[in-house]
Amino acid sequence: MTETNPAPREMLIIQSKVRDEVRKKEMRVSEDFLAALNDEVYALIDKAAARCSGNRRETLKKMDV
Repeated sequence: MTETNPAPREMLIIQSKVRDEVRKKEMRVSEDFLAALNDEVYALIDKAAARCSGNRRETLKKMDV
């Protein structure tokens, strides 16, 4: 795929659980919200992995988040 339209990533979040949590707030969830949330999870993992590597570790820990 091109840079402007990257290949979709595997969904890491459980969409039904996210929808259930949002429903508790009496709101709804759009598909683009779920995709954006998934992208944020990937970014958080990337950031945590970089911090972990920078500290010469191979195990992600709570402090990396």
